[in-house]
Amino acid sequence: MVDLDSSYNEKDFLAVEAWTFSETSMGLGAVIAGYLILVLKILPHYMKNRHPYALNRILALYNVFQVAFSLYAVFLYTRYIINHGIITTRCPKGDDLKAVITEIWPYFIAKHVDLLDTVFFVLRKKDNQVTFLHVFHHTLMVTWTWFHLMYHPSDHFVVVGLINSFVHVLMYAYYGLSSLGPEYAKYVWWKKHLTKVQLIQFVLVLSNLHYQQKLSPCRIPSAFHYFCLSSISSFFFLFMNFYLRSYIKNVKDIPNDVGNRESTPQKVE
Repeated sequence: MVDLDSSYNEKDFLAVEAWTFSETSMGLGAVIAGYLILVLKILPHYMKNRHPYALNRILALYNVFQVAFSLYAVFLYTRYIINHGIITTRCPKGDDLKAVITEIWPYFIAKHVDLLDTVFFVLRKKDNQVTFLHVFHHTLMVTWTWFHLMYHPSDHFVVVGLINSFVHVLMYAYYGLSSLGPEYAKYVWWKKHLTKVQLIQFVLVLSNLHYQQKLSPCRIPSAFHYFCLSSISSFFFLFMNFYLRSYIKNVKDIPNDVGNRESTPQKVE
């Protein structure tokens, strides 16, 4: 048991199990190390002298699952916001907090399932998609969810979960339609607008994180708060870089090394 915030006490969390910072860091480190070694070393070595896998059926099922699971998360967090507001100030404790933790789990699972994006890229030899931003993004999102669920569970990020899950519905719907072939190209005309939605997402998330921390009587630790703000800020600037290079004419001298499935709705062939 860990004292998660100075506004809480041990009695409040008597029915809630949480990990210490050290325990959370060790578990997270194992997941991230496994992910990086797999997608940067093991699978590239395995694919070196092999033809790329098509994976058409697997990708179709994967995209359908991602859309459906993201819709489920949208439902959960919309319901929570309707019941408790956009800025949550009720500081759930005990059995109430256990119910909140149950609804954090889908988002935690989703961020780990998202790591399969990289696995599929490597197996299909889409090495240009395994960029710094792609790996950076997935690594930070997994880090975020581990510390949220294991170390400091709360309803602090419910709006973040809603916005991000909604964007994932659109994103994986795009990938799914794109994977159906050229005859479906007329249904994915909104590629450029999806990138705009992703940028707007970061602005909304940053705003919510700021006011949630400012107005909540049970704030998350300052270090965790600023980690979240800096992560989202870095995503915004890297994604904006891509948007300017891809869609704004006459933009020059901007490094073009941040292509990423999360920031670019690239076609899944």
